[in-house]
Amino acid sequence: MKIIFSLSLLIVLMSCDSSTPKLEATINDVTDGTSVYLTQLGPQNIPIPLDTTQVQNNSFEFELEPANQNINLIQVEGVNGNMIFINDAKQIKIKADKANLRDSEIEAGEHNKLLKEYIEMISSYAKERESLRNKYQEASQSGDEVVLLDLQLDMEAVDEKSRQATLEFIENHPNSIVAMMALSDVMNSKAIPLNKMKSLYDKFDAEVKDTPLGRVLGQNIAKIGATDLGAEAPKFSGPTPEGKELALEDAMGKVTLIDFWASWCKPCRIENPNIVSIYEDYKDKGFAVVGVSLDKPNHKDAWVKAIEEDNLGWNHISNLEYWQEPIAKKYGVRAIPAAFLIDENGIIIGKNLRGNDLREKVKEALGQ
Repeated sequence: MKIIFSLSLLIVLMSCDSSTPKLEATINDVTDGTSVYLTQLGPQNIPIPLDTTQVQNNSFEFELEPANQNINLIQVEGVNGNMIFINDAKQIKIKADKANLRDSEIEAGEHNKLLKEYIEMISSYAKERESLRNKYQEASQSGDEVVLLDLQLDMEAVDEKSRQATLEFIENHPNSIVAMMALSDVMNSKAIPLNKMKSLYDKFDAEVKDTPLGRVLGQNIAKIGATDLGAEAPKFSGPTPEGKELALEDAMGKVTLIDFWASWCKPCRIENPNIVSIYEDYKDKGFAVVGVSLDKPNHKDAWVKAIEEDNLGWNHISNLEYWQEPIAKKYGVRAIPAAFLIDENGIIIGKNLRGNDLREKVKEALGQ
């Protein structure tokens, strides 16, 4: 009987230990029956619905998956913002802020503490930068060039401090999804070279790399890596304005500029006369240009009109899919103008060269 009792007690204890993780939250001054939505950030940072509940007696709760490093969001009907948390503890307690859910207090595991630390850090630098920007605008009205220069240097110094602090945070927490979030921010800001991005990513624990965010970021880094200097330019083909299919290899010269642009992109249109000038000077010596447009769906007329207005007398390709342009995605293009200079073998010899820098590189590559 004692053995049976001991086994029964063990089963009870094991059952208690494996209880479902839970999130419990309080939120004041919200009407009973107000809907609350729980989502998880999936691939491409697209929220995946997980559960829905309602506020009752100024509180709500959710049953959670076993602790992991997934990024979750909570939204409350009629309340500003959203609440982000990491599912890293068996019990997560939240004191929700009705004024703005982003200011809610979260009591959970280590990753949520790191998330709070990271948000406070970047917010601090953002406030400092905003203060300097306001002073710069005031100085601009008075025309004080000395003050303007000092403030410009101060803003650059804040940006550098922010960048260094973020990199240090990433390097110190390779086992946390929060550091992967920080690396994603760095990638979007283009604040560091690709080789540094790769080095930081490679140091992350396998568990973090295997999260939705980790997988997407790894894929994006790999795509950009395919367009490093010295790499073979990814091959592609696409429809011309005339509706014919044109392949890169059929449009190449001794030196070829693959120019990502769009009719709606003002910096692209400003750079176009420079490319036209270089093209006119070197097209007979083997310089070719292939324009890849990120114009919007159903905006072919705008694309063709811009080609004519800017006198772009080279080959053009576009699927008219805006930022979903498959050629741009293949090249890891996240902003335009973007350009890749390749030699006759399709090897990338220059990236994002502008003005005289582009002219000199083309001249050098052609042996002029």
